[in-house]
Amino acid sequence: MRVFSALVRLRYKLMWAQVRTDSGKIALFFGLYLLIGVFAIFMALGGLGGALAAVELGRGEMVARLMLAGLMMNGIGLSLLFGLGPSEAFTEGSLRRYPLDSQERFVIRHFIGLLDPVWLLLIAGIIGLVFGFIWFGGESVLAGIPASVLFILANYLLTVTLLTVIGLLMQTRRGATLLGALMILLLSFGPLAISSLTPGTRDRMWQVVDLCLRILPPGAAASMITGQDLLKVAGGAGLLILWCVSMFMLLRTIEKKPRVSEPGRAGAIVWDNLYDQTAGIFGSRYRPMVSRSLRYHLRCNIIRFSLISSPLVILMLRYLIPGYGEKSHLSMSIAIFFILSSANGAAMMLNLFGYDGAGIRRFAVLPIRFADALKAASLASLILRGIAFLVAFTLWVIIYRNRSLTWQAVLIVLTVSVAGMIMFNGLGLWVSIFAPKRGDFEAMWNNRLSLGANIVVIGGAIIPFWVMITVMERIQPETLSRLWWAPALFLVLCVGFYGFSLKFIDIPLRSRKEKLINLLSGASDN
Repeated sequence: MRVFSALVRLRYKLMWAQVRTDSGKIALFFGLYLLIGVFAIFMALGGLGGALAAVELGRGEMVARLMLAGLMMNGIGLSLLFGLGPSEAFTEGSLRRYPLDSQERFVIRHFIGLLDPVWLLLIAGIIGLVFGFIWFGGESVLAGIPASVLFILANYLLTVTLLTVIGLLMQTRRGATLLGALMILLLSFGPLAISSLTPGTRDRMWQVVDLCLRILPPGAAASMITGQDLLKVAGGAGLLILWCVSMFMLLRTIEKKPRVSEPGRAGAIVWDNLYDQTAGIFGSRYRPMVSRSLRYHLRCNIIRFSLISSPLVILMLRYLIPGYGEKSHLSMSIAIFFILSSANGAAMMLNLFGYDGAGIRRFAVLPIRFADALKAASLASLILRGIAFLVAFTLWVIIYRNRSLTWQAVLIVLTVSVAGMIMFNGLGLWVSIFAPKRGDFEAMWNNRLSLGANIVVIGGAIIPFWVMITVMERIQPETLSRLWWAPALFLVLCVGFYGFSLKFIDIPLRSRKEKLINLLSGASDN
């Protein structure tokens, strides 16, 4: 226990030290933990409210099952987005330095992971739901508390097993490609398939989903929480214990597998290939570096996935926002494409040197200007983002051609999209200098951007929706179409901003060059 408490204290000290390494992040650290506490209270109260609603409707088990399923999906989704569990300082290899056997290392490592702030937030919601049923529904404390503990444990083990499998797949290019294709199919054809179902088929599908939830941890926990007889409570408990034991054994088996190393592939060097020909449009000064950046970034898993999947955001208009009216189609299309211009390839656009790692040092010794390497990466980002935009724009025209698209609507969407794409590329130059972050070239998950980059992406998603709502309420579509020339002024401003950024980015880059190299190469960690 003494070793465990020391490791927990070390975990949070390392979190604190990691935040302090980034300038200006101490206040953000306190702010995030304050927000987590507020959201924990909110989710706990939300659980109480959900329990109250379930009692009033008389369908306690079904509501509990759905709410627990939502919490389970949140646990999986947040873990994929923010990473799960402790850092590299608490891996199996690192804990071998302590007087612990294999079983103790496994338990301590994952118990520390369960104390991660993200999981504490979810635990608050689960406990709030359980105590809501106990308070308002008169359910048994003897069944509710063990149900919450077993559900939390099963949910965590299921999530960490899933992420471990994903990590094994990402160790090889073939596995990463397979996983990326699977995600694209789920994001694109999943909503399409659901929306094409008839009402009767859709009802049967939800019945199948509900049946699956009954045998998953949410259904088992709901049976324990709302069970009125001993047999039902025991059945739910047995199913949860079965999930915990099976996930524990599967996780132990997977973690014992050695790391997969993909054999190197050698081939003949091809000169003047497609990358070189594409980069040739920028002249001899930028051609070699643009070609290198195109070739390099298209090998990065997170960038490839972002470029391939981002055009699918236009499906939100039909499949994720099915109830919008015909009169709001143009304003929503403009907003969606502007969001696409901010999110498309953001991992590259806003962190141009972030995936070079120690390789950034070569730009300081090569017979080129250091700023030219940054500008070339930005131009390469513009090419790749432009191709992804053309795919999205073509899909939009094909899917919504029956919505009486006028040439004014097409021109407005095209102009706003190109302007936004150029504007965010200009912002990417400044963010890459003043808010860089070292990224993992091979990782697709848990590859977070810096604070400055997140501000740009979030602003690029929130502001268009705010503007869209304002436009939908105050401006008629006919008026919007008559203003087809206005986005051209915005395009001119964005082109001017990008040109200004390309010309004057050298000045701040010279003053921050050494700091940038030390941060991204890892020298500042030594």
